[in-house]
Amino acid sequence: METYNIYMDELPVGEVVDGEEAIEIEFRVVPTSDDDGDAEHEAVIAGLDLVDLINLRDALQQEIDNYALSSLEAEAGRLNADDLA
Repeated sequence: METYNIYMDELPVGEVVDGEEAIEIEFRVVPTSDDDGDAEHEAVIAGLDLVDLINLRDALQQEIDNYALSSLEAEAGRLNADDLA
């Protein structure tokens, strides 16, 4: 089964925040068979097979959904408190 390498790239955005240069983080997923990256300069943060990659996607989506739901519930609670006041 093919495995995939996940890379995290830090890209400077040209802004300074709190005295440090701001960066934007991007992730790349590359099939190992197509990967020509230099491991010494571009460290792989994970090498996953397709099933693991799908499980990672599902876990991340669940966390995003949980965060969105808790934000909506908090907003609804604030609106209800305003109605009672």
